[in-house]
Amino acid sequence: MIDVSEHIYHDDPKIGHPDVRTQLRDVRYFFIGNGLIEGAIQHAPAGEGSLYGLLLMDPRQLKMKREALTFDPDTGIAKTMLCVGMDGADSLLEHTNLSVRWDNRNGIPCVRVEWHTDALDVSEQFYCADRSSAGIVREIRLRNRSSEPITCRLETAISSRTLIRGIHLPAVKKTELFILYTLDASHSTIDFAFAEHAPSIREGAHYWSVAAQVQLGSTCIDHLFKAAAWQLPAMISRKGRIDAGIWQYRREWVRDQSFMAHAALLCGHHPVAMVILDRLLSEFVSQEGSTVDSSEVRAPADAELDQNGTLLYVLHEYVLWTGDLSFVRSHWDRIVQTAEFPLGQVFREPVSDLLFNQRDFWERHSSYGIEPGMELMYQVFVSIGLSAAAGLARQIEKFEAAERWQSEAERLKEAVLHHSTHALVDQRGFFKRRGLDGAIQEFIVPKPNSGLPKEVGLARDIPHPLNPDSACALPIVYGFVPADSQIAGNTLDQLETLWNQGWPSGGYGRYHMDSDPDSAGPWPFPSLYIARAYAERRDYGKVQRVIDWLASLPEYESGAFFEMYGHRIAPPYAQNGIVPWNWAEMIMLVVKNILGFQPVQDAILIRPRLLPGLNRAEGSLPFRECRIFFTFVQDSSMGRTQFLVDSRQIASDGESVRIPFAGRDMVVEAIIPAR
Repeated sequence: MIDVSEHIYHDDPKIGHPDVRTQLRDVRYFFIGNGLIEGAIQHAPAGEGSLYGLLLMDPRQLKMKREALTFDPDTGIAKTMLCVGMDGADSLLEHTNLSVRWDNRNGIPCVRVEWHTDALDVSEQFYCADRSSAGIVREIRLRNRSSEPITCRLETAISSRTLIRGIHLPAVKKTELFILYTLDASHSTIDFAFAEHAPSIREGAHYWSVAAQVQLGSTCIDHLFKAAAWQLPAMISRKGRIDAGIWQYRREWVRDQSFMAHAALLCGHHPVAMVILDRLLSEFVSQEGSTVDSSEVRAPADAELDQNGTLLYVLHEYVLWTGDLSFVRSHWDRIVQTAEFPLGQVFREPVSDLLFNQRDFWERHSSYGIEPGMELMYQVFVSIGLSAAAGLARQIEKFEAAERWQSEAERLKEAVLHHSTHALVDQRGFFKRRGLDGAIQEFIVPKPNSGLPKEVGLARDIPHPLNPDSACALPIVYGFVPADSQIAGNTLDQLETLWNQGWPSGGYGRYHMDSDPDSAGPWPFPSLYIARAYAERRDYGKVQRVIDWLASLPEYESGAFFEMYGHRIAPPYAQNGIVPWNWAEMIMLVVKNILGFQPVQDAILIRPRLLPGLNRAEGSLPFRECRIFFTFVQDSSMGRTQFLVDSRQIASDGESVRIPFAGRDMVVEAIIPAR
């Protein structure tokens, strides 16, 4: 049984400088990195904490915010701001009209900070110039607006170490300077100094130029996609390590990392995806096939079986996008262990042969009232994953394994949908869980030793419903059932009760707020995969509603969203952190569910689902060793979608097209009926 002390964190955000807190009012974090160093530019315009500043971290270590290498216990990150003193004056000038936003430096993602003094315009850009050094560049540009020359000094610091440079700037002239921040060899200190020359950006520019390029013609969606596609790979270490909740958990999950690998594939970072998957198979799957969650290997009763299926599914996606079967061959024994583990007798319910344990998809366990039983997503993802593993097995001529896994995948799916007493579907569509007696578990009752704070919904003396649950949208997202089916429609209808339950601001909760062991509030990544289900169902208004909700949050400017939006009780829980899964879901929504790219065996399937108002989408995606250049337009005169490849019209079903892989770049055009 899981020890409830695992959920206890002792970092108190009320102790220390306000910058210790992750969730400052209206705060935005912009993340940059190259796998060897990580940085976050904090912008806190509402007056809590430092107005802006630089947090630098070692990506090999998962730390709290107060442990960032540029954080000072007494002053937070205030000293990392750039300050200006004029004409020998002792006092530093105020930052006025300060703004922070995403920009690019010759194609390299960068964070631009702009502010003004009475006579100076100041622009700062933060970026990683290359992929081979643990360094971040701070490029400073000054413009003297006045008709008189200016003598000033620039000053910035990390704790007690201060960097000062005097500047003489003639009237109406500009100058630029560069500060290089470098993680030292011990990985415990940041060195920083003015650079004598502008750093070369050739390596960094090349890296980003070969990534996916996407423009949907929507300012909002394009911004969210770009922010996700830039920040996700920036926060993955060169060895594939990434915190599931930055400054929050300091732990890792196979599920989260698998989705991040999938998103890395979709935005063109195939080597990054390979590194993540290699690490998961090598270090996060035991010899028995059990997967790590929260950086722990669990007993069978608490094993998160969906993780096995998720990892297998993403491995198959990796092969479809890259064509790299050597990776599968080199890890074949561990793939077999991953596939076979959920099929062990210890998980088999004897009547239905469904898989059972005592843990739910959201990691509630026996202390929180989860009874032994069959969890929907443990069946769905294992079925999807086994089918994917069968596809891998066929490609390397492991036909016996392929036949076994495909049979087990179909058996699980049939039982979920049609078993006479244990199916996980009723008039509501999908529901969450059945007990071992076959009864639907509708409520949970926490145990007295659950360790729950008295403020949370699950600790109150009220009913604690298990249904509805946002995870029930995932069988629709991953094609377990057709999106236009009655099951899908009924499921999404019940999930609508999770929108705005107890809060007025929008967004879906994970599940019923009265059953939450944490603070109630909307969560971005469940909201995004519900949006993905609606995109598949062509209910575009619901998709747009989720996008509009994200755009209403202060973090929209950076595109780095918190795990949830509500009061986090910390301690005993961890502070709210920035969750990379949010970036992964945004990338998957755009590439898979809106643009509709899905590789299949030796081909690419394209099924665009452009939202109303997205009249022209264009860009390019890496596919195998080649590139797909695409242009999709909506035309009200069209009755069915017309596809062209290299300017030649090709046969389709009027909605989608399957294009064989030709081993070369291709240009795909689609003219789609306007919606």
